Amino acid sequence: MHLKEAELITQAQAGDPAAFEQLYELHHELVFSYIFYRVGNQQLAEDLTGDTFVRMVSKINTFRPGKRPFVAWLYTVAGNLVRDHMRREKRLTWLPLDDRDSDNEDSLMTKIGQKLKQEQLVAALAELTEDQRQVIVLRFVEGCTSADVADRLGKPLTAIKALQRRAIEALRRQFEKEGLYV
Repeated sequence: MHLKEAELITQAQAGDPAAFEQLYELHHELVFSYIFYRVGNQQLAEDLTGDTFVRMVSKINTFRPGKRPFVAWLYTVAGNLVRDHMRREKRLTWLPLDDRDSDNEDSLMTKIGQKLKQEQLVAALAELTEDQRQVIVLRFVEGCTSADVADRLGKPLTAIKALQRRAIEALRRQFEKEGLYV
């Protein structure tokens, strides 16, 4: 954990609103990406990201520095919120179509194609373990190095590389099964 982050956490645990705001600024993009690639819906991901940071404010005193990285703690909070939501909501997510797209069929088809690819990726990621999913999102969506992922998740580099290898193999098998892997 960086010294600045450690200081912010201490200040937030003391109730400093500015520290909460800075922690949000430091981590909201990572948390949003993590959630988005689990739920596949931008609005829902934004809502759950907001809920994650509301929970951070109310539960900040349960975080113990030195036990694991703060971002890993946030991922746990976010993961719990996603699981709770998925248990409550067992329904399909439909592609929103607005009026301006109805005039441009090519644009509409492009958006549908992108949505389908996104849904396929989200479905494939759902087949991974929680640790594998975190590694894949951090490595290939967020663009972190393996060492950064190890640092953020508080795991040894060798464990991150093994998780990545197993996750890629699981994704390959999933895509082959769906006829998407060449």
